[in-house]
Formats: sequence, structure tokens, C-alpha cells
Amino acid sequence: MSFIKKIVPKKVKIIAKLSKLYAYDFNRFIKNSNVYQTFDTENKLKGKLTIYYHVLEKGLTMPDTRLGFGEPVVLELIDMMNMYLDKKYNLSSLEFVHSMNVLEEYVEFHDKKSFALKQAITDQVAKLRLRITAYQTPKQFEFDRDVYFAHRESSFDKFCLSRYSSRNYSNVEIPEEVLMKCVRLALKSPTSCNRQVNRIYMVRSAEMKQEVLKLQYGNRGFGHLADTLFVITADISVFQGPNDRNESFVNSGMFAMSLLYALHRYDIGACPLNWSVEVHRDLKLRQLLGIPNNERVGLVVSCGYLPEKIKIASSPRLDAEEVVKIL
Repeated sequence: MSFIKKIVPKKVKIIAKLSKLYAYDFNRFIKNSNVYQTFDTENKLKGKLTIYYHVLEKGLTMPDTRLGFGEPVVLELIDMMNMYLDKKYNLSSLEFVHSMNVLEEYVEFHDKKSFALKQAITDQVAKLRLRITAYQTPKQFEFDRDVYFAHRESSFDKFCLSRYSSRNYSNVEIPEEVLMKCVRLALKSPTSCNRQVNRIYMVRSAEMKQEVLKLQYGNRGFGHLADTLFVITADISVFQGPNDRNESFVNSGMFAMSLLYALHRYDIGACPLNWSVEVHRDLKLRQLLGIPNNERVGLVVSCGYLPEKIKIASSPRLDAEEVVKIL
């Protein structure tokens, strides 16, 4: 009886604290994210521009780019750019300039293929050109495989800057022992209080890969080419209190970046894939791979040996001065 008297109040206190913490997370997210699609700040609009232009630059670098791909996205991007112009936001921002760059590249790509885009697209792009003066038409990157991996044994700065997400894979199988070497290197990534929470599901069966990819958003056009999928989870049973509620994501993220570097070191191309899905998809993945309830899925990484020539989305980055606040 005394045990029950002790444990029940303790559980009530923990539930109360967790509820307060999750309410704090919920309120901050609902008030400051763009889930309502209000676009009432420049950053919210830049976030949407980035999503749209990245869809297009990924399409331009697919192994077999489909002519006319993404036309609805193009029209949405143009609408967002016009909204950005109307609000008189910063026209030299990376997100806005690159949106125009990718639009121009999209049109140029189809012109070279003698493919007629919808009149609405060509007309609206022409109108945008009249409203914007500072932009250029960059190209998505194209590499020979040897050039792409040229710095895999260089100093860390050159190694780090040489890695890009790759969505072009060959049909050459990666030996399991090589993949295990990469996992061993990634396991050196930091873990919360050294609690070793990372768990890895290495999916190699063609049938199972297909089922995993059906559940994940964002692999269309290239996911089916991957030699291997890593489903990365974290064991939440080792976390001790309400303040640990987000530690699984931190640990999975650090492990995933270490894994991406390890794969690059061993001449393997890779692309991280989000696990931002609905409940029913998460439950289906758990059933498919036998993931227990005490593990939280963080993300998926696709990988494979690369073909002789590969195309990479340029995906420009902000300058350090734009993201650092020195206090």
C-alpha cells in the first residue's frame, strides 16, 4: 500500500510536468511556425520559396528528368515570388534570388529540349523578369564520379565542403562489410550521457525498400535506385525525465550526419530523407520493420554507389555572417 502511495503521486507530477513542457512546445510552434500558411513575415515566405525551388532543382538533377515535371509547383513558386515582391521584402536574399535562378534554369532546360511549357508559365516568368533585375541563371552541378569523391581523404574543410546529397545511384551492390564500417564510424557520434540510444535498420531487400519508400515523403524519382536504406531510430527507454523529451531527435541527427560523412569517405553517395509523416505511416513502418514501441523513428538515409556522371542540386547556403549572432 505504501508503494502505491509513493508511485501514484510521482506519476501525477511527471505527467503534469510533461504536459506543461509539451504545451510550451506546442504553443511556440503553433504561434511561430507557418502551419497556418499566413506568410505574415519575410522568413515564413522565404521558407515556402525554398521548398518550391528545391522541388524544381531536385527535378532538374534526377537520373531521368521528366519533361514538364512540376508545372503546378512552378506556378505556386511564381505566386509566392509575386507576393514577396508586393510585400517589398529584401530582393537580394538568397531564397528570392535563387528562386528566380531556378525558374530561369527550368525554362532554359525545357527550351533546349524543345518542350513547350504551358503558356501560363512562360507568360508569368516573362512578367517576373520585368520586375526583377538582379539574378543570374546558375546550373545545377554535374560531376564525374572521381571528381565528386576527389576530397574524400583531404583535410576536413575540403572533405566537408565536397559532400552533397546525391540522388543518382548505380546498380552496383555495396558490400555489407563496407556499410558496417560506415555504421561503426557513425557510432562515434556524441550521445546523450553516453547512453548509446541509436538503433539502425539496414534495409536491403528490394521488396522491403519499396514498402519503406511508399511510406516516406520526398523520394520520388530516385528512391527506387538506392542500394540500401538506413532507418535511424533512438531508444527512448533510457531517457529519465520530461526534460529528455527531444533527446532522441538530437541523437539521431548527430548519428545521421556522422553516417553521411562515413558513406562519403567510402565512395558512397547518400541522401537523408525526412520522417515527417502521419501516425498511420509511422505505425506501418513499425510493423514492417519490427520497430518496438520504445524506439522513435528519426529519419531515413538512402545510399548507393554512384554512376560515372552525376547531377547534384546546387542548394546554396547562407553565409556564416547571416546565421551567427556574437554576444
